[in-house]
Amino acid sequence: MEHARRVLTLLTDFGLRDHYVAAMKGVILGINPELNLVDISHTVPPGDIAGAAFTLGQAFPCFPAGTVHLAVVDPGVGTARKALAAAAGGHFFVAPDNGILSYVLRHEPGAEVFEVTADHYFRKPVSSTFHGRDIFAPVAAWISRDAPLRQLGPRLDNPVMLQPPAVLRVRDALIQGAVLAIDHFGNLITNLKPEDVPAYNPAARQSCKVLVAQREISAFRRTFAEGNPGELFMVPGSTGYLEIVMRGGSAAAELKASPGTPVGVVIA
Repeated sequence: MEHARRVLTLLTDFGLRDHYVAAMKGVILGINPELNLVDISHTVPPGDIAGAAFTLGQAFPCFPAGTVHLAVVDPGVGTARKALAAAAGGHFFVAPDNGILSYVLRHEPGAEVFEVTADHYFRKPVSSTFHGRDIFAPVAAWISRDAPLRQLGPRLDNPVMLQPPAVLRVRDALIQGAVLAIDHFGNLITNLKPEDVPAYNPAARQSCKVLVAQREISAFRRTFAEGNPGELFMVPGSTGYLEIVMRGGSAAAELKASPGTPVGVVIA
């Protein structure tokens, strides 16, 4: 039986038009040509660290143990921000220290994080504007060849962590949430879970409605297909969070919503 090739994933905001992603892949394959490279996404909105963090947090558990995940959304490139390498949940991660690993590290409390300072692993010369190619890509490739993380630099106990919006019970009849992310279909992924909304808990025996962007939503479905054309409704998403969607359209465009938009649950 042929030995499975090791997987290395890439997540960036570099887009698909320019040479940036290809340059990173070229550096990686020059160090480890046996890798199976998988693109998570390269269409993260430019500089959207929170969106990239959410995407990485959702994607990484689906990959086999030993996968190396390279995530570069780096508006602080060329500044004093640190470069990180981490081991968490049987996976490895390489990224700037700007919060992009927040969902990973929160999901895996036993994670080990190291600051990457060993510059003999870097591509030379190091550009001040393209650390993805010159620092992160080669470091990820060397990790895929089993370079120990402890050889990359010192342990780091306080990496930058984003604080996602919390679900708050403002009073007995109001729960306050927010939009975490918006997917390609315009679905609003909220930070609410089914247990937060009585409509998805028959034992609660309470009615409710959702308020978002000055619109009231009172339709609660189990699948996308249950919604009526043009209807805004809520549905449990594959992420484990509740989503506000529009059948045949974009809820984000209809509501003019964005990540961070408040979502209220009013309980009758």
